[in-house]
Amino acid sequence: MSGTKNEDGKDDNLNRQGSFRKLVPGSSNGDSPLSMSARMIDRPIVPQTNKQHAVFLREYNILSEYKMLCSQDLKGIYVIPSALNSFIWFGVQFIRQGIYKGGVFRFTITLPPNFPLGDCPKVVFETRVFHPLINPDNGELCTTWGFAEWRRNNRIWQLIQYITKIFIKLDTKMTPVNQEASSLQENNFEAFREHVKTCVRESVNQVFNTPPIDDPHYIAFSPYVNELHDPVKRDIYEPKSEEEIKPLGLSWVQPGSLQPFSKPEAR
Repeated sequence: MSGTKNEDGKDDNLNRQGSFRKLVPGSSNGDSPLSMSARMIDRPIVPQTNKQHAVFLREYNILSEYKMLCSQDLKGIYVIPSALNSFIWFGVQFIRQGIYKGGVFRFTITLPPNFPLGDCPKVVFETRVFHPLINPDNGELCTTWGFAEWRRNNRIWQLIQYITKIFIKLDTKMTPVNQEASSLQENNFEAFREHVKTCVRESVNQVFNTPPIDDPHYIAFSPYVNELHDPVKRDIYEPKSEEEIKPLGLSWVQPGSLQPFSKPEAR
């Protein structure tokens, strides 16, 4: 699918309906836009003479980042770019271990307008989280503890990995932005644990809230409906009969033979 320009011809904000991919002609040597953007992330900065072409390649850089993210084995976290603005990514973190276990924390990642250059993408939690590295006023995550300087060879999947890490491994040496959380963690861990339990309960109670924005890619959840989900659940858990188990693929063994790749002799 391809995106379209807005009516006034301006495409710097990259707001549009549908897929965040745009079609742009490949280079004269036959490279695809995706392969060009993947190399551009690592190579030195090259001045762009065509502003429109630069905007397109910036989007393919983002697409390349998302493709790399999908290839990583990141547990319990789901992230997808907005359908309306590829510079905004929606995420949900399911905490499976540690003191925050059971929490379901929503966040957004906002890429800088000159991505892949610029500062570290901004991470803001929509869910209230009591954590030394999360600003209690606006929910913004302090990323400097993991990325003192955002470099061209840094990847968004590494930032997402950092998001998971801060909930599993609490380091007392981290520079806090929530002084209360930091002080309780160091001096009164039981009180700190109670605050964490409270925010975990609140996060679970908010799982089915109506999405705050109208975006097809916003990660939404709905309650369990017996009529809808029970048949799917049975199909997953009930054992299959031998008649239902069908072999996959094609056989390269001639009937009556045990020799692989055998076939009838030509006559």
